[in-house]
Amino acid sequence: MKTDDDAFVRIDEVLSSLKEKPSKGLLYGLISSKSSPQRDEGSKWYISEEEWPHDTYPPWAHGPGYVISRDIAKFIVNGHQERKLKLFKLEDVAMGIWIEQFANGGKEMRYMNDERFYNAGCESNYVLAHYQSPRMVLCLWEKLQKEHQPVCCE
Repeated sequence: MKTDDDAFVRIDEVLSSLKEKPSKGLLYGLISSKSSPQRDEGSKWYISEEEWPHDTYPPWAHGPGYVISRDIAKFIVNGHQERKLKLFKLEDVAMGIWIEQFANGGKEMRYMNDERFYNAGCESNYVLAHYQSPRMVLCLWEKLQKEHQPVCCE
């Protein structure tokens, strides 16, 4: 699993959810499908036509946290060691690009979208809550221990 340092992750729920998922060819998280590159030069996420000439990205998982299967991780490590994979400045989209290359090699892919991976803040029944300060992370942990339910602190 990849996660940001400002995200609170319910590891217990991730592990429980993964028991039902395939162990190969898996991307699990908040999946974005058919999203388009930001072409506004003033944007933090600007991508030029030269960087990505296509109208849409392949499916990718939002950056605060996602899980990839071991076979994908090995493919990416080997691909970079052999200099076969292109770097891309948006790490979450880059992962989607590399996974598409993995799938194009004849591998079966499963994209498992989970709306409980919150990209912007916290909502009840979360698996992942993003943009959490250290104080909020502690609060979320304490609430989870006390109430045994994923309840936000705000």
